[in-house]
Amino acid sequence: MSGPISRRELVIRFDRKLTRVIGEDLPIFKTIKRFVVKSGGKRIRPILHYYLARLYGYKGAAWEDVGAIGELIHAASLLHDDVIDNSDKRRGQPSINALHGNKTAILSGDYLLACGLDHLASLERGAELLPVFTRTVQSLAVGELIQMQWEGRFETDEKTYERIIHGKTASLFGAMSEAARLLAGESASPRELKEHREFGERLGRVFQIRDDFLDYFSAADKAGKDLYQDFQRGLITRPVIVLRKLASLAERRELARLWRSETRRQSPEGAAAWLALADKTKLRRKLATELEAETHALMNFVRRYPASPYQDVIIEQLAGLLVS
Repeated sequence: MSGPISRRELVIRFDRKLTRVIGEDLPIFKTIKRFVVKSGGKRIRPILHYYLARLYGYKGAAWEDVGAIGELIHAASLLHDDVIDNSDKRRGQPSINALHGNKTAILSGDYLLACGLDHLASLERGAELLPVFTRTVQSLAVGELIQMQWEGRFETDEKTYERIIHGKTASLFGAMSEAARLLAGESASPRELKEHREFGERLGRVFQIRDDFLDYFSAADKAGKDLYQDFQRGLITRPVIVLRKLASLAERRELARLWRSETRRQSPEGAAAWLALADKTKLRRKLATELEAETHALMNFVRRYPASPYQDVIIEQLAGLLVS
């Protein structure tokens, strides 16, 4: 078997697969197809699925189909999220809801899900893979609902936050890893599948927490987005949860007052107050240390498999999750 396919070639192949899988029953779906393919981003999840499938020993070609199905689920969730969040931009371009309205965006997301599940049914092991993806769709909905219920509430606790990021981010990473292990061997036991799903979920959690970290502690040009978006929206993310633990009682009360004032949160003075408290409690170092420990645990899981070029690529990508 030849070495790993380059990331650039993988993106091209997944884009081609998505073009074939997404139907064009109505003219609007041509627009949706262009949106999914042209604004697809880095294809992190399907590319992860490919590398993991090879790492686990899979030699077939179904990774291309399974990865595309995972990306369709992700794209559908983005269409729905933009409606819920009233977002008019997606990766720097006008969102579907901004261009065509909320109803079109929601129904288009539903259509993408249907395309993915319909394609899944055509695969040789589609029946075995079906529970992996239906469970993920369920988790995405649950995570979004919980976030809607708790958005802006300073009282959001760690357990609630973990449920949100599990549903919205970690569950799809878990599906990509579990599906890779399922493809790699018909003899995979339920315990093994669960173990590999949990590895993917743990990776997705690190991915999300790193994103939370970068919202506060990154140069805007490196983050690829405006800083303090989570702060201005009042989202309780990992930095806030850890800061509450590190702060004194008086500092927590002041933080709560800051959080409950949208005007203050969206002012330069509010951001400065937050950063001053973060600096005092050494929050950045605490979060970076947590991410480092989690990332090395993920690397250790990958190293359980025989050395290979696929293992090298995964380790390299995991190292990229580390923050300064």
